[in-house]
Amino acid sequence: MTESVTRTAPEVRGADAEEFRAVMRHFPTGVTVLTTIGPAGPHGMTANAVMSLSLHPPTALAAVNHETNTYAILRNASSFAINFLAADQEELAVLFARSNPREDPFDRVAWRPSPETGDPVLAASVAVLECRLEQRIPVADHSLMVGAVAGSYIHRPDAAPLVFTRGGFRTVTGSPLQHEEKDA
Repeated sequence: MTESVTRTAPEVRGADAEEFRAVMRHFPTGVTVLTTIGPAGPHGMTANAVMSLSLHPPTALAAVNHETNTYAILRNASSFAINFLAADQEELAVLFARSNPREDPFDRVAWRPSPETGDPVLAASVAVLECRLEQRIPVADHSLMVGAVAGSYIHRPDAAPLVFTRGGFRTVTGSPLQHEEKDA
């Protein structure tokens, strides 16, 4: 016998932007520089809304605000690179976080075109994922850039990662946890 249950849904209050930001400040994220090539040359922005999406096939995702210059370039791009930053690269993260159209951060950093897509690879980055843009998914004031990984490189395997949490840059320190995954 099947019973039907009718429930009155409680009134749900949406979080306001400041409350949401306050909660999210407690979630540490890695810091990257998302790069691409546009009509005027290399372009990039600091990004921490980045994640691996799938291993089979390798796929990565980056969320980009519609108000950024980088979004305007990525709307017409076919690829992008994710440059992972090290703890000693806070200055680089700040440089690419600025939106000053008169200052080109690529004039101040060493970079080279990536082998697979030609997107900028920052010379001092810890690691890089080259991605072919598969999908742009609009969500509120951002778009999720889904990229098939065309190349992956580790340049500084022993570098501590740069992390952003509680409104500032941090590094990961301390001993490995007991349940840390071991390399096979």
